[in-house]
Amino acid sequence: MVFQELPMLKDMPWLTAPRARLYVSGVAIVLVLTLARSLLLFYRDGGYGANNFLLGSDFLTFWAASLQVLAGHPAEVYVPELHLLAEAPYLREGYEAFFYPPTMLLLCVPLALAPYFVSLFVFIGMTAASFAAVIWRILRTPWCLVAILAYAPVYLNAVAGQNAFLTASILGCGLNIMDRRPKLAGAILGLMVIKPHLALAVPIALIVTGRWRTLIWAGLSSISLVVLSVLLFGLDTWLNFLDVSHSARQALENGDVEFSLLQSVYATARLLGAGVNTAFIIHGLVALGMTCVLVWMLRQNISAATERSIIVLACLLITPFCLFYDMLIMALPLAWMLREWLKVGFPAWSKMVLGVTFLAPMVFYLPVLYQLSVVKPLPFGSPVIILFCWLLVRESTQTRQAAHGEREVAAV
Repeated sequence: MVFQELPMLKDMPWLTAPRARLYVSGVAIVLVLTLARSLLLFYRDGGYGANNFLLGSDFLTFWAASLQVLAGHPAEVYVPELHLLAEAPYLREGYEAFFYPPTMLLLCVPLALAPYFVSLFVFIGMTAASFAAVIWRILRTPWCLVAILAYAPVYLNAVAGQNAFLTASILGCGLNIMDRRPKLAGAILGLMVIKPHLALAVPIALIVTGRWRTLIWAGLSSISLVVLSVLLFGLDTWLNFLDVSHSARQALENGDVEFSLLQSVYATARLLGAGVNTAFIIHGLVALGMTCVLVWMLRQNISAATERSIIVLACLLITPFCLFYDMLIMALPLAWMLREWLKVGFPAWSKMVLGVTFLAPMVFYLPVLYQLSVVKPLPFGSPVIILFCWLLVRESTQTRQAAHGEREVAAV
């Protein structure tokens, strides 16, 4: 009841479009300057930061995999000792594991044709351009480019050298066109076989909504990539992948990937002191609940923007292996719902939820990445996703109740 009496938070009438543009522009300037400073420090030290952190260190696992494939030994990508040797020219300590299926190797093949840092900047530049194009198609305003520069996960993904620009582009493009061009949408969504754990909600959504053509073409696309990877890299590569895939679960359970880097319910539970089994049970219950919410929402009369957003939110919440850079994908529901609410009006709490979702990565993680904080980052992913889901469910429920009330009045 207290919050109901706080219209400044509930409706935020003071946050007008001109003010929002001003705030976003200020954040973008600060983040761009901070990135420039960080890149200068990396350049000064030969591409390395504090604690021998390699710029784009996660990209090294892709580059090393390419090196092994081009040398004619794709199966050795899944032999950690041999993959580590391929990383050795640039990795000063630790090991960047390759947990991806062989379908990801199709993307990695050309990367080692150029030196590491050249390849890194080309990869990040090309995938960032595709991500910007998808957001542009949603918002259709030059201000979206400013918003992209103000969105912290853009920098988290770029500095880490990860592929979230690509996965966000695949999901955004596929879901955007699934009503207009269902076959092409399916073929695009099938590309998520390179990182399937981030698309677990997509086939569920396609089945629930009866988009059979999209589902079939997504299946054909995925199977084609699997077959192509077998033909190019051999069956031994897949067998080695299956043998080593248990390492990903062990890394998750043992905390080899720091829980503060993960954004899932599982990781949050572990940080709060839960054991492995307890954390998996909690995560499983939340994932089951999210799946039920997804199915229920898709059976309602909701807008296309809400439908696409709830699918993406479910994809991010269901998987236990969602890292900080994967939260870049949250840009999709942010863009879809912003465009919708700019047309029909902002419902209660929507501006606050959009603001929290947009700013949480910058507040809880970015200072650590740029070595501006001595504390460990705090997982922001699952709370933000659940908050966003709550808003969409709340708005859908209230809209349906209002429509039902209007029908009753008309009947009387």
